[in-house]
Amino acid sequence: MNSYVGMDLPRFMALMRARWRLIATIVLAAFVLAALLSLAQPDRYEASADLLFGRATNADAIIAGGTTDTGELPERAAATNLALASLDTVAVRVANRLRGATADELQRTVSINAAGESDVVTVTAESGSPRYAAAVANAFAAEIAAFRRETARADIQRAIDALRATLPSLEAAGGTAEETSEATRPVRERLAQLGALKALQTGNVQVVEAATPPQHRSSPTPLRNALIAAVGGLLLGVFLVVLMARFDDRIGDEEELTELMGVAVLSTIPRVEQSERPTDIAGLSDEPAFVEAFEFLRLNLEVTGHDGDSVVVAVTSPAAADGKTTVVAWLARSLALSGAEVVAVDLDLRKPELHTYFPHSSQPGSGVLEALLESGYDTNGSGDARPELAEADGQEPPEAELLGDDRSSQGRRAYTEEDITAGLAELARCRGHARRAARSLKGSGRNIPESTLRRWKEVHAELYADMRAARRVGTHAAPRLRLLAGDDHHQMPAGLVARRRLEQMFGDLRNDADYVLVDTVPVSVADASAVAAAADGVILVVDLDRTRRRDLLTAKKQLANARAKVFGMVVNRADVYEPWHQAYDDERKPERVTPVT
Repeated sequence: MNSYVGMDLPRFMALMRARWRLIATIVLAAFVLAALLSLAQPDRYEASADLLFGRATNADAIIAGGTTDTGELPERAAATNLALASLDTVAVRVANRLRGATADELQRTVSINAAGESDVVTVTAESGSPRYAAAVANAFAAEIAAFRRETARADIQRAIDALRATLPSLEAAGGTAEETSEATRPVRERLAQLGALKALQTGNVQVVEAATPPQHRSSPTPLRNALIAAVGGLLLGVFLVVLMARFDDRIGDEEELTELMGVAVLSTIPRVEQSERPTDIAGLSDEPAFVEAFEFLRLNLEVTGHDGDSVVVAVTSPAAADGKTTVVAWLARSLALSGAEVVAVDLDLRKPELHTYFPHSSQPGSGVLEALLESGYDTNGSGDARPELAEADGQEPPEAELLGDDRSSQGRRAYTEEDITAGLAELARCRGHARRAARSLKGSGRNIPESTLRRWKEVHAELYADMRAARRVGTHAAPRLRLLAGDDHHQMPAGLVARRRLEQMFGDLRNDADYVLVDTVPVSVADASAVAAAADGVILVVDLDRTRRRDLLTAKKQLANARAKVFGMVVNRADVYEPWHQAYDDERKPERVTPVT
């Protein structure tokens, strides 16, 4: 579970756009699967017969001399008719009639429904044969009518029997034959009516529409089932996407990244194949979209940046291998081509790689470490980086030796201008350590005492200062572009990358540059916070395929703790498609003219 919450409509729509392929796959799979399963099922047919129920005969009313109206409510009569049609007795009678299926099997294939509160009841039978479905529906309808007719006649017969039971008592109560006939006449008239009613009784049920064999199957319906499954798949896909977004630690798109970090995306760098990885900024890339992305980055940085003053920009990333060094190198190239003075600084001292992007720097140098040490210590007048390292030597040579005069006749060695330049250069490389420089020179064939080197440093102070400054400001890598390469030191002195040192070094570098681009370690390393705090602003390089939300939140928190200003983000290795580049290139190609022969 992550700490990023919020699912408003824009976020939801962005999430759906980002995962539309997954949702479409689920919908398509549900559609196809439902269609295949429907087609694999056997064909089923439905046939229906309609019955019309009338009002039932009330034998008690007939005996009492009233009408045949039962007085039931329509709702109750409809429910009674439906219950009567659904009796097991009817199913048993149909089974005995058809002799091919049991009563339970018939009940599973037959449904009886009333049309609302009307007296019409529909009997529907389902079967694999259209003829058999119609036969079952008609058999059920006929048996329902017969059962209702037999029930009504039995009811009338009970009334007849009850009236006949009263005749003996009436005949015994009468006197003469005429009186007896007069006393029993009403009963005999009712018996005659009931006999006629019984003979004509149909049970007030008639089949108004018999079932016919259907022409089309009722099931399966592949299209209908597939559409229903597709709707279900859509709902399932949306649910899964939302659930994945809740538990997934990846960033879906730039909108989600911007909302999470609270800063804008300055540029989107397209993905380049590993075999075509542009590491030589002096050459021309075959990927116009790649180069154009850094032009956008340059323009956005100029809009965001400095109002005419030089600016120090630290480029970092949430994790290693996100492409920050590539961004520094190609952004430096773009700025230099636009006319700005640029210094590229490699402060990733654990893994310096910035020099590999420049054609004239195949190996890391000692410029950054030199500049940091120069920024961290005051000199003791002799120019040594550490006071305790300035050591006295034996007797100093005379002035003629220092100036390079040819006094070999007096037994003293004469030094040339080349010796003086080489000695001062080695002394600058050794950060003012005369003894170390003398030993290094002796190993290369130049025997120059350390006392001589100290004297040359004083006599040729201006030349020595220029050499020292050259080591601090970097080497010339391209027009208007200098490189301050990093040192491959896995065990650096403690506290070397400190904010005060960095501010002093950046202050020296910004004197002669419009932009100082610093390639620093990922934010997960402590040095990145110091560099970000000392710089004017930070560009965060993000690879959406590799970077996780927890890494971004950690980076955001650490940069906030360092009180660093984040200029924006660069999305690296993005899957972008720029068709206008191809169209533009095609327009620039001249048309081929076929020669006339």
